[in-house]
Amino acid sequence: MLTKSCFTFIFALFVFFTSNAQQAEAPKIEGSPYLDDKYVDGEIFFGEANKVANTKVPVRYNIYQDLMEYQQNGKALALDPSNKIKKVHLGENTFVVEKYELNGKTKYGFLSVLDSGKVMLLSKKMIKFQQALKGRALDGGDQPAKYSRMSDAYFYKIGDGELRQVGNLKELISTFPDKQEELSQYARQEKISPKKEAELLKLIRYYNSL
Repeated sequence: MLTKSCFTFIFALFVFFTSNAQQAEAPKIEGSPYLDDKYVDGEIFFGEANKVANTKVPVRYNIYQDLMEYQQNGKALALDPSNKIKKVHLGENTFVVEKYELNGKTKYGFLSVLDSGKVMLLSKKMIKFQQALKGRALDGGDQPAKYSRMSDAYFYKIGDGELRQVGNLKELISTFPDKQEELSQYARQEKISPKKEAELLKLIRYYNSL
């Protein structure tokens, strides 16, 4: 018959080996679902109409789940992209909540503000997750699960108008209320591509300066 001390010893060994086995079997995942894994100094603005409050907290953006994660009073919390969230300052980035349509689906999400003025330019950051694949690595081994950044989708808003996705350059310029000829000439001169963020931003900044 097992003594109490012997039973305790055997149970402790069972817990030890079970814990180590679980750690050894933890799946490896490459990449990250975050814009930055680390929390950075941030500020969240929320409220309705003229009643807007703000709070300064450490924040990080989970791109994959489209959540703003923050720390407050020693607790890890998360914010869905609600229309009650006015904006989030995250380091040098500013995010706003907008209702947008992408790939036939309409939903609220956190969009990064690239420029604001007569026209606001925004980007929707996206990450995809790929499950682990058996025997698909180059050496015949298993390919681990991974998070991968996708190309950003770009949107713009003229004044208080509707949010539109950036398409081709001609279509983009045609939706502007004025300065279309100047913009077309500038786009040709600078060889602007709407698929390249720096060039698209250059065009919008030029328009906002006119």
